[in-house]
Amino acid sequence: MGAYLKQDVARVNDDKGWSLWSLSAVACCLLVLAFTGKASSFFWDFHVYEKGLTCYSYSPNPYACASGDFPFVYPPIFLKTFSVIDFSTVFAFLVLASAAGILCVCVNLKSLISYHRLAPCVVLGFLIGGSGYASIQTGNISVFAHLLLVSLSYFLYKNRSIYALTPHAFAIIFFSAIKPYFLAYVLLYLFLPRRRLSAFVAVLLSVACIYIIQPAFYPQLWAGFEGAIYDQIIQHGDAGLTIFGVFSKLGMGKIGLALHIFLVLLVILASTILRYRHEQGSAQISSASELFYFLAILILLNPRLMSYDFSVFSVCLYLSMILSSQGIGWTGVFLRAFPFLTIAPLCLEGLFNIRVHSLTYYFLTTYILLAAAIASHWPLSVSSRKTPFPRSTSQK
Repeated sequence: MGAYLKQDVARVNDDKGWSLWSLSAVACCLLVLAFTGKASSFFWDFHVYEKGLTCYSYSPNPYACASGDFPFVYPPIFLKTFSVIDFSTVFAFLVLASAAGILCVCVNLKSLISYHRLAPCVVLGFLIGGSGYASIQTGNISVFAHLLLVSLSYFLYKNRSIYALTPHAFAIIFFSAIKPYFLAYVLLYLFLPRRRLSAFVAVLLSVACIYIIQPAFYPQLWAGFEGAIYDQIIQHGDAGLTIFGVFSKLGMGKIGLALHIFLVLLVILASTILRYRHEQGSAQISSASELFYFLAILILLNPRLMSYDFSVFSVCLYLSMILSSQGIGWTGVFLRAFPFLTIAPLCLEGLFNIRVHSLTYYFLTTYILLAAAIASHWPLSVSSRKTPFPRSTSQK
């Protein structure tokens, strides 16, 4: 009789938790949709890619031809590759593959946490600051690349086979050829339970060769690419949402970059101290929550963090915290309430036409999320204390 009573109480508490999480996710989604629906067009970055490729077909300098409010700033390898392969087909495949990848990850996580909490948590993380919706709205290739790499990283951690390693390595090479900061994902090979040093070296050499060959074989295109990057970051101040972006707006980009590196090193140091505090001397990733934390830090290594990078960064931190806390205690309250604070600027603009620059709240949100993750005695609190929740065999 006592056992049945306990099960009934547990079911009631779980239903209550599901209601709170689901209501939060639905309310947050409705607010974001209500106050970010003013854009006159969608997928404008996709049209930038198309414009760059069109200009390349008849202009000696496609970077000048495709300049404007949304300039084309991708390296010559992008033009060379997609002048042969249809870009629209590849882009559609990337969108579908990234969506399928995240869905498979969520299905695979069901042994660690109830869908009642997991699904709304992913939605809330993706909507922080309206970044997830904005990312999809822009159609920027980065958000889909991040989602796919995060998914492939999870299954590489789980399976550790050559069949999981091969697509992961090729994805890093492909996306790094388009945007160099995706190379950060190769660091995962050094911290997997089974290190992949040969793959680490192979990916580094492959990407290095790509960036050595481009200026040598396509000097005119490379010069145009460098000029477009300089104009976007230096002339137009489009330097991202981290502390580097803040200082670049003030004309102190070098100081901002140094501070960004210092803060990243500080986060790594704090994480290392937590590992030793929980008596984990090994540098290997030991749980799914730690994996998502590690992936979030890899994304943060990019000093020019944009909203489409930030949206996946926040999802990774949300996944890590929900897995480590099961949504219980102050962490659960934080995960439910925090997205509402970050979309307050959208509401102010939509209701009262009070404009808050996105750099302000994304900058603050980035470091608040990191502080919350560290404050929750994470990343190794799950593996170091006794807990009634089940864990998969790969984490033992």
